[in-house]
Amino acid sequence: MSVILWLSPNLKRLAKGKEGFEVDGETTGECINDLISIVPAIRDTIFLGSRLSPNVQVEVNRQSIDEEERLTNKVNDGDEIRLSYKGY
Repeated sequence: MSVILWLSPNLKRLAKGKEGFEVDGETTGECINDLISIVPAIRDTIFLGSRLSPNVQVEVNRQSIDEEERLTNKVNDGDEIRLSYKGY
């Protein structure tokens, strides 16, 4: 399944300026883990241990995802995920 994951401007600097990535996964968490396999430097910024930082906002198809579901939200082929980091 192919999903496009977009990084906010303050996160794309960790990806050497690239802002969009084609990732695979059935949930937002699987897609984020695929992103980390492509851009390992982003992990320490967006995660606190095994949980997403409370400063990370996740949107799927421009709809904000509740904090409890940020890693478990189901995604479909062609969906777009946006990650942003508040206060960075």
